[in-house]
Amino acid sequence: MNELVKRKKKFFEMTGASAALFKTSDFLQDSTVSYFSGLPKQFLANDLLVIKPTGKPLLIKSLLEPKISVPGVAVKNINKKKQLEEILKKELKGVKKIALNKPLHTSFSLRALKKLIGKKKLVDASKQLGKMRSVKSAIEIEKISKACKIAESVAESVGGVFTKGMTEKRLGLEIEAMMREKGDNILAFPPIVASGTNASAPHSIPSTKRIASGLLLLDFGACFKGYCSDITRVFSVGRPSKKQQQLYTNVFAAKQFSQSQIKEGVLAGDIFDKAASFLKKETGFPLIHGLGHGLGLDTHDFPSGFLSGSKEKLQKNMVLTVEPGIYGKFGGIRIEDDLVVTPKGNRPLTKAPAELLVL
Repeated sequence: MNELVKRKKKFFEMTGASAALFKTSDFLQDSTVSYFSGLPKQFLANDLLVIKPTGKPLLIKSLLEPKISVPGVAVKNINKKKQLEEILKKELKGVKKIALNKPLHTSFSLRALKKLIGKKKLVDASKQLGKMRSVKSAIEIEKISKACKIAESVAESVGGVFTKGMTEKRLGLEIEAMMREKGDNILAFPPIVASGTNASAPHSIPSTKRIASGLLLLDFGACFKGYCSDITRVFSVGRPSKKQQQLYTNVFAAKQFSQSQIKEGVLAGDIFDKAASFLKKETGFPLIHGLGHGLGLDTHDFPSGFLSGSKEKLQKNMVLTVEPGIYGKFGGIRIEDDLVVTPKGNRPLTKAPAELLVL
């Protein structure tokens, strides 16, 4: 039984539905379409996926999009609403209960969908989808691992493209180009390039500021066959001060400590609390954001991750990031790696350098 068939079988066992509809649009991407079709997000725009307990999934696409062939998936290109109505009438004949990912629907799209399907019952399957996508298969982990290797190779290549005085935007474009060349022609997210005090904002946007001596924070992720990586590396432009080196060492220690707590069966919230306490003790700075998040088809995938108060229990083959960080007048230091949860601990997919690298 192949991967997509296994997913579909499990989904209908969990939901009790007799069909499911998942939609992507220019405004709202639902990675569930990729999850059940095997088609990476860059090939999806305004598409509707129909799945049933038996038979191939059906992907309905606009004639404006290129025709594609997907193993194990039926694909139909249409250009009229009437065609869509006819297809759904045929596909949903005898179906009484239809599952969908309700949080990713607007009130407008829900009304339009109800108009298309008539009096059939719609049920929200978002919780079941979250549970399924939280635990990755071996195939998914391999794809994430390859995305991680691409990101790490780009991090190792930064010294070859960086020149002192280049702008944050320029370096961001260089990083983006390397990731697109090595992986998918999409990114996990736009790279963060933050130098000096700009890094005091965790989600700084690359600017036209010229990168001078001091700390430089880079946060980026590559994609491989639709699956994401997400790493953060900190460099020193020029020789770092003793204080900068010590802060980096302390944040790295916090990351190592955090990873040492991660294993199957532990509550995500407990790991956050211990990591935040360790970071505050070592650096004097609080942890102002989550310690990490799920990673997969989306950069922020299921599970929700290491958040304060989270009662989510870690399971084998969950893939998450770990990213303690400190921020202040000096700028910011965040070190982020990706890992897979195992029964006795975790398996790192990336490995940040223990020492502050100098450009």
